[in-house]
Amino acid sequence: MRASLQVTVNCDPHRSTISLHGDCDEDSEHLLTEALTQVLAVEPRVLEIDVSQVGFGDSTLLHALLLALRAQSDRGARLVLRGPLSAAVSQLLDVTGTTDVFRRCVETSVPAQRAAEQESGSRLGRQESAQ
Repeated sequence: MRASLQVTVNCDPHRSTISLHGDCDEDSEHLLTEALTQVLAVEPRVLEIDVSQVGFGDSTLLHALLLALRAQSDRGARLVLRGPLSAAVSQLLDVTGTTDVFRRCVETSVPAQRAAEQESGSRLGRQESAQ
């Protein structure tokens, strides 16, 4: 049995984020759909989807990413796939021939806020663990 998917959503009209941790498959489709519906309703200028912690992804994940890309493109807004891409996501995009479709969307740098949180956590000697 694969690990379940954890989804964290932050809605903001300037930059909304969806962070995925775990496995994306048909069992987690409702979580992805709810997250996308919630975020796209805000019509953010930038939608960031963090896929760096995805352990497995199938057509459910690909469908969600393509839906997000189309929704953002149709409004003249931007989609960012936050990486580095996990091996599972890289393989999914390679096998489906969609690597080039998302190439412009991938960013691997850590946003300033996340970097500050990580620095703060490391100074306190804390380690984050998956729940």
